[in-house]
Amino acid sequence: MSDNKPKIDLKARLGKKTLTPGASVPPPMAPQAMGSQHPGAALPRPPQVMQQPMRSQSGVPAPPFTPSGAPKPPPADPTSPYASMPRQSAPIQARPAEIRVDMDEVRAAQRSGRGKVMVLALVTAFVGGFVGFAFGGGAERGKGAAAAITGAQDLVKEVEASNKQITELADTIKSAQTKLLGKGTYPQEEVTKLGAINIPFRSTSLADKSIGRFKREILTMLIDYSASVEQMNDQKETLQRFLGSQTLKDLIAEQSKPKVRWYATVSNGPSGPWVNLDKLDTPFPVASDEKVKDKDGKEKAYAWPEEVEIKDGKETVKMKRYASGDPGGSTPPFIAVNPQTQSAVCQSDVIGSLLSQLVKMQTVLRGDDTPGVDKMGLIEKGQKLADQLKKIGKT
Repeated sequence: MSDNKPKIDLKARLGKKTLTPGASVPPPMAPQAMGSQHPGAALPRPPQVMQQPMRSQSGVPAPPFTPSGAPKPPPADPTSPYASMPRQSAPIQARPAEIRVDMDEVRAAQRSGRGKVMVLALVTAFVGGFVGFAFGGGAERGKGAAAAITGAQDLVKEVEASNKQITELADTIKSAQTKLLGKGTYPQEEVTKLGAINIPFRSTSLADKSIGRFKREILTMLIDYSASVEQMNDQKETLQRFLGSQTLKDLIAEQSKPKVRWYATVSNGPSGPWVNLDKLDTPFPVASDEKVKDKDGKEKAYAWPEEVEIKDGKETVKMKRYASGDPGGSTPPFIAVNPQTQSAVCQSDVIGSLLSQLVKMQTVLRGDDTPGVDKMGLIEKGQKLADQLKKIGKT
């Protein structure tokens, strides 16, 4: 073949230009169809057809799924007929308006030790009253105000009935304290009265009273009073069980008929003999008019046991009572401890704890008017709360 054929400038015939830095890249040309023009002819442009979004079988446009973290594609060239249509942004749905409730009273109630049921009842009542006030019409607000007045009247009755029981509880505790500490006798009458006392105010008393419309001050007083009443009901039941226990009955009975509960042994100390104190597993009376039987089954006058059983870890050993001679040795005998000195040196934790609890309950019920303390009692709290509830509807 001859090499003198004229050279065809393909770049000119195809319409291609030399790219320069920063110039935009034109869209690629469509491939040549079968049976097209001569290879040297310019390729025709395909018709300008707007790309339609893909649709699912149901006819709903399928959303474009882009992997998270993938780089964003460059912006489409507006002059290119083959560029994708710009993606429509999804409309932003407005969030519903929030109703914010001041939870200071609820947090204070939780810190005071009240049960979860009371917290939930209070929140429900407060939110219900607020929503009715904010979104209800004039007629609805009128009904809500009337319901709040009725609720306040019902609460006054319950608070006054509770205060009556609280006052009786305070009087009963004071009487029991006098018998135990002053006379040293068992308060049987007071134990019976405690079983009949029941403070009726409960956390459920706040339900369906429209308390969400009450003033903040009254709401705070209601929460404090409800928490204190529930706590006092629990303490009253605990006190009743303890006062009725056999342990307390035995301890009080020993005020007139004492028993030996402690014993002593003598051993060698670092610089001489010393005394060791310990409790008897089975106390025995100091004196008794009853007859006892000896080893042979014969009756005789009451006397202290000649030996006692003492637990030494998992084992039980017998220890003889000291009568005379050397009180020490490898197996020292036990020496009974005088109960009168025992109360002064080894005070009973049971009686001491009981008296301390009675004093604390008295303070909670009646308050403390000591200068610098000025603690309001539950009785006074109930009276002031009832007075405030009575004012609702009068202003």
